[in-house]
Amino acid sequence: MTLQLAKNNNPFTAERRVLFLPESWKRLISVVRHKALNGGYTLVEGDFGAGKSTFGLILEKRLLLDESVECQRVQVHPLSTFEQIYNQLPEERTKPLIVVVDDAHEASTSLLVHLTKPTDNVFWLLLGEIGTSERLSDFFNNHVTLPLFTKQDCYQFLLKQLHDQPKMMQLSQMQSDTIWYASKGLPKLIVENAEKSMKKLVSGYESNESFEKASKGWWTTAILAVAAVVFIIALIVTDSDEPQSNDLQNQRLEVVQEKVTVEEDKIAESPQIDSKESEPSLDAESSEEQQLAEDNPVKDPIAEIALSEPEPATAELVVASKPTFEQWFDAQSRDHYSVQLYSNTQREAATEFQKALDLADSYVYKANVNNEVRYRVLWGSYLTRAEAEQAILSLPPHILNQQPWIRPFSAIAAEISQ
Repeated sequence: MTLQLAKNNNPFTAERRVLFLPESWKRLISVVRHKALNGGYTLVEGDFGAGKSTFGLILEKRLLLDESVECQRVQVHPLSTFEQIYNQLPEERTKPLIVVVDDAHEASTSLLVHLTKPTDNVFWLLLGEIGTSERLSDFFNNHVTLPLFTKQDCYQFLLKQLHDQPKMMQLSQMQSDTIWYASKGLPKLIVENAEKSMKKLVSGYESNESFEKASKGWWTTAILAVAAVVFIIALIVTDSDEPQSNDLQNQRLEVVQEKVTVEEDKIAESPQIDSKESEPSLDAESSEEQQLAEDNPVKDPIAEIALSEPEPATAELVVASKPTFEQWFDAQSRDHYSVQLYSNTQREAATEFQKALDLADSYVYKANVNNEVRYRVLWGSYLTRAEAEQAILSLPPHILNQQPWIRPFSAIAAEISQ
């Protein structure tokens, strides 16, 4: 059910997106509020996707504005006129009014000229793309660039955006940094790359879930097959034992019949005597039969098999030795990736951490970083960065606290060669 909700509800849709306010934007809004008390204008430029409209929406919602100023946001297009914009403003203005003009780069040059002229109790905040300041000479000394997101801004934004999502859709600091580098700090690209990461995480979760189901189904089939084979073997053994048992019974019956015949012949040949005298003879014969049975017991092959001890099978125990770090590292492609789990200036500390991991394919190596020797712990070899990210998600919390770092083997080779 959790997976279904994650697939059907994109947390980055426009209606569900949080209004995140980085520290650099807060400082810029403080400057705008201060300048608004004296009127005039300011041009804020930014690349496409830098968050200009979001910046204007934050102002309109008065997230950082006090009661000393009012705020209103207007949208312009190439055919907009100054009169159309001015008529949208309240007639009575008892407080300074900040008018946020969104998409100012779409406005005509004549409209931009009007917006740079002083207007009573109005401060024009123009939001336009890079290059708008080149259209008027007055913009040269009165424009600023909207700050982009830093790595920490990106991480804080993703935390707030995904706070109510399942655990599998939470992003680590390392994943956030990867998104930030790919997005170059542009909020629009951060959102797009985060959506792609979410799809990969969900896809990986589905693949693991399907694999587990298939694995369980395979084991069930294998167990049923083994049980069927054992049952068939048991039937064959039972059928083969029955004739032997019948033969043994027939043999015993023949021996008894022969003894009875011999006894009858002896009785017929012997003279008649009293019953009292015949009793010792019978006792003697029964004792002879008992002695004969003890001297020549009938062998039971099934009992012999059950009581016999199987000969111990001789098997050789082959222990595969773990390759050294050099052997393992030389066998890796420089285009593949590994995960750095730990780094310390002391070899003993790195070795103890590596032993405590109990993870296969984990190694300690010596690196030279800025003329400083460090001992680092690597884990695994992965064809793509996405595979390495999936592997990190399987690590326990105490290892994740070390903030695992995905590293290409080419970068590790450069450290080792220094």
